[in-house]
Amino acid sequence: MPGLAFTRPMAGLAIAQVLGIACAFLLPGSVIPFVFLTFILLFAVLVLARAAPSVLGMPLLFAAGWISLLPWMHSAFPANHIIHFLDTGPAKITATICERPEQYLHRTQLILDVDRIGDENPSGPIIGKIRLTVSPPVRDLAQGSKVRFVSEIRSLRNFANPGGFDYVQFMRFREIFGAAYMRGQNGLKILGARTGAFFHTRKSLSELIKNSAPPETRALFFALLLGEKWSIDQETRDLFARTGIAHVLAISGLHIGMVALFAFQVFRLILSRSRKVLLSGRLFSLCAILTMGPVLLYGFLTGMAPSTQRAVIMVSVFLLGYVFDRDYDSLNTLAVAAMVILVWHPPALFDVGFQLSFTAVFSILYGLKIVSFKTIPITWGEKARRKALVYLLIPLIAALGTAPVVLHYFDQVSLVGPLANLLVVPLVGFIILPVSLMACLGLPVLPGVSGLMITMAGFMLQGVLGLAQMLASIPYASIMPIKPNAPEILLYYLALLSILHIKKRWAQCLLILCLIGSGVDAGYWINQRFGNADLRVTFLDVGQGSSALVEFPHGPCMLVDGGGLSATSTFDTGRMIVAPFLWQRKIHTIDYLVLTHPQHDHAGGLGYLAEKFRIKEFWSNGQPAPIHAYEHLMAACSRKRALLPSLEDLHKPQDIQGVTARVLHPAPGFEAMLGKDLQLNENSLVLKLSFGSQSVMFTGDIEAEGEALLVNRWNPEALQTTLCAAPHHGSQTSSTDEFVNAIKPEHVVFATGARNWYGFPNESVVLRYLTAGAQVYDTGKQGACAFSTKGDAWTVKVFQEE
Repeated sequence: MPGLAFTRPMAGLAIAQVLGIACAFLLPGSVIPFVFLTFILLFAVLVLARAAPSVLGMPLLFAAGWISLLPWMHSAFPANHIIHFLDTGPAKITATICERPEQYLHRTQLILDVDRIGDENPSGPIIGKIRLTVSPPVRDLAQGSKVRFVSEIRSLRNFANPGGFDYVQFMRFREIFGAAYMRGQNGLKILGARTGAFFHTRKSLSELIKNSAPPETRALFFALLLGEKWSIDQETRDLFARTGIAHVLAISGLHIGMVALFAFQVFRLILSRSRKVLLSGRLFSLCAILTMGPVLLYGFLTGMAPSTQRAVIMVSVFLLGYVFDRDYDSLNTLAVAAMVILVWHPPALFDVGFQLSFTAVFSILYGLKIVSFKTIPITWGEKARRKALVYLLIPLIAALGTAPVVLHYFDQVSLVGPLANLLVVPLVGFIILPVSLMACLGLPVLPGVSGLMITMAGFMLQGVLGLAQMLASIPYASIMPIKPNAPEILLYYLALLSILHIKKRWAQCLLILCLIGSGVDAGYWINQRFGNADLRVTFLDVGQGSSALVEFPHGPCMLVDGGGLSATSTFDTGRMIVAPFLWQRKIHTIDYLVLTHPQHDHAGGLGYLAEKFRIKEFWSNGQPAPIHAYEHLMAACSRKRALLPSLEDLHKPQDIQGVTARVLHPAPGFEAMLGKDLQLNENSLVLKLSFGSQSVMFTGDIEAEGEALLVNRWNPEALQTTLCAAPHHGSQTSSTDEFVNAIKPEHVVFATGARNWYGFPNESVVLRYLTAGAQVYDTGKQGACAFSTKGDAWTVKVFQEE
C-alpha cells in the first residue's frame, strides 16, 4: 500500500477521486471543507511531485469527485420534479419502465420514469423515478415498455433508528424518490411494449432454464446466467452467505472472464486460418478487439450490475493492452475500472456490491504481489507447487481483505469460506458455467442439445448445493464477532497493512498505534455495555408494530417484542431492523426475550432474533397461535434451550441488577379458558419494571376488557408507572379513562407506523394522555425514543423531531 498512489499513477488518481466523493457525502452542503481539503491535497502533491510528477492530477480528481456527487446530495428540485407530486392522493400516471423488471413470487417491482401525472404536465416533463410494486406479479414486461395506472405516489421513509440503514439516501442514489402500489394487475395498462433483441434473447434463455434445469436449481441458473438474483429464496441466500460463496451468484469476473476466454479462442481459431492476418502480426490485436463485442453484449444482457461493470471494464482494459501493445498492470487496471464506474455513476461508491467487488480484487492483487518467493520456478514440479500455493492463498487473502466489509453489511463472516471457495469456484467456473454458456450459445441451432447441457449442469449445481449445505452444517461455519463501525474498519485495515510490512519500522509503529486504538475502542464499548449504572429503554421504530430494548444496569438485556409486518410480507423486521440495532450496540446475548402476544406485528421479527442471538430466558403468556412467526420462534428457542418460566413464576417479583420485574397480566390459570373465544390482544403480557422512583410498563395490545381486569385486580400503587407503552398502539378501543387515571404516566410512547392505515394513535386517546399530564411520543413520527434513568427521573431522547 505505501507508495501505491505514486508508483502506479492510475491508482493514485482513483484514490483521489474516491476521497473526493467520500468527503462530499460526509460533508454535504459546505464549501469550506472542500476548499481546505483540496488545498491540503495540493500542498502534499507539490511536495511529492519530484518523485512522482503524475500525482499532480490528484487535486483535480479529488475536486472532480467531490463535485460529481453534488447532484445526488442537493435538496433543491425544479417544479416538475416528481418529489413535488408525492403524498397528494391517487392520480393517473403514465410512465416508462427504465430498468429490468424484478419478478418475485408474490409481486413484481418496476422502476419507472414518470412521463405524465394526470392528463397534462403544465411544468413540462416529469423528472425523477418511482418504484411500482404490483401484486400479484405481472409477467412479460420489458424494459422500455410504457404503462399507465392509477395510484398514489408515496414519499419514501427510513426506519428511524440509531445506526439504521438510510433507505431514502440509497434510493436517491438510484434517482428514485417515491413508491406506488397496486393490488391486482388489471389496473396496469400496457400502452406500448418494447421487445428488442435483448428481450427475446433473455426470454429464450429463461424458457431454456425453466424447461431443462432441475426445479431446485432454476433460481440459481437465473442468477448465474442472467443476473436475476431476486428469484433466489432467503434460505438459499443465507446458505451461500454462511459458506462464503455468495459471490458466485453475481455476474462478475468469473463469468466475464469465461466469456472473454471462450470468445478470444474462437476468434483466434478463425482468424489464424487467414494467411494475411498471420503475416500482419496483428492476430492477437484483432482477436482482442472482436472479443470486446461478446463481453459487452453479455454484460448488457445480464444488467450491468456493479460487479459486472468492474469485470467488463477490467477485461476491456486488458484486451486494449493487446491492441496498443502496452504492459498490463493489474492494480492500474483495477483503478481504471473504478474511475470509469465512478465517473459514470459516482454514488456507486456506496453500493455494497461495488465495495465488496473492488475490495476483494484489490486484496488478492495486492496480497499476491507482496508474497515473497525465494526462487524462480524452473522445473514443472516447482511451477505446479507455485500455482497450487497461489490457488490456496487466493480465497484466504480475499476472506481477510473483505472480512470487515462483510461483517458490516451482512453481520457474519464465514470461517469455512476459504475451503468452500477452493471447492466450489473451480466446479462453477470451469465446468458448470462453461457448459451453461455453451448451451446458451447453441440454443438457436441445437435446442435439444442445449437443454440436455443445462440439465447436466443442473445436476452438478445440485452437487454445489449439497456441498454448501454440508459445509454450513459444520459448527461455527460462520460467526458474528462484532458489527464494526467505520473507525473499527479503518483500524482493521491499518493493522493488516502493518502486519504485511511488519519488517519495516513504520509498520511496527503503525501496528502499535492500531493496538492502542483497538484497546481504547474496546474499553469504550465495555464501559457502555457493562459499566453503565442506568436503566435504559429504547422503543424502536419498526413500522406498524412494536419492539423495545431494555438495558439493565451493568449489562443484562431484555427485548420486548420484535415487530413484524403483515403475514404475507417478506420483510423481516428482526433481520433488517432489530438485529442490526443490537449488533451496532455490541449486543450478542438477549438475557430475557419477551413476547407480549403471538401476532405478526409483535412476534414477526423474533424468530430470526432467536436464531442469531444467545437467548437465556423466553417470557410469554404461553398462549400459542397457528402462525409461522410464532412456530419459528418457539422452534428456535427450543434449539437454543432457552429457559421458559411459567406464567405463575413470572407473576413473582424478580430482581435484575436492582430493577424489579413483574408480570401483571394475564392472571395465572387463564389457560383454562382458552377453549372459549378469548382474543390474543386481551391476553397480552403486561410487564412492569421498577427502578428507584421510576418505572416502565409494557402493555402489548390489551384493550378495554384487559385494562378493566388490570384495574380491578391490582391496587393503585402496583399499577402506577412513570413511563408506559400505550396499549394497542393507541387504538380507540384501548387506553380507557379508568386505565389512564390508574397508571398516571408521565411519559407515554405510541408504537406506530408512519402514515399507518389504522390512524394510530387515535386523536382522542392522545388527548386523554395529554389531559392526564403525560408527555406523548410517537415512533411513527419521531423514530426511536430512548429513555434512561438512574432511578430518579427519565431522560428522553428522540431520534428525529417531528
